[in-house]
Amino acid sequence: GRGSVAVARLEGLVAEFLGKEDAAVFGMGFATNAQVMSALVGRGSLIVSDSFNHASIVVGARASGAKIQVFEHNDLEDLDRVLKDAVVYGQPDGTPWRKILVVVEGIYSMEGHMCPLPGIVEVKNRYGAYLWLDEAHSIGAMGHTGRGVCEQLGVNTDEVDIMMGTFTKSFAGFGGYIASSKAILDTVRDLSPITLYGSSMP
Repeated sequence: GRGSVAVARLEGLVAEFLGKEDAAVFGMGFATNAQVMSALVGRGSLIVSDSFNHASIVVGARASGAKIQVFEHNDLEDLDRVLKDAVVYGQPDGTPWRKILVVVEGIYSMEGHMCPLPGIVEVKNRYGAYLWLDEAHSIGAMGHTGRGVCEQLGVNTDEVDIMMGTFTKSFAGFGGYIASSKAILDTVRDLSPITLYGSSMP
């Protein structure tokens, strides 16, 4: 469910702010990464993760049951290599991966590095992969109107399949969000542990 009328209104505001079709909000930012990924990828899928990704992403990726392949931090050539191998060789038995999900952060909190988002989008599109962008530290801080690294770097949010962020930094609140298509958000609401077993935002 969507919780209260206030929660549904907040979800609508997040979706509108980011230019996405729908959004869902959750009571904890860490859990947004850690408990949503498993609704979208699992066995037979591949997660391609930046080597500097936050612990919440690592927890979520491991919990999903998907195979995890790490690429060198912010290295587009290495990302291209990993994705090319994934498409050419597939799973260990030779069958194609069901889904390939690239996971990066907008701003890496410990280093202050911004991801090279235009290049990441170009590479993931070349191989038909999906993109999960964690904007916990970039939403509200980057871009002329605070809409994050997409705005800062001139990338249309249509190019990012799953936009994750939190309200705990620039917005001085609590909780996290996922913004995406209505189809993806319907799946998240139906299948993710955070919605099945967690409490909605008050």
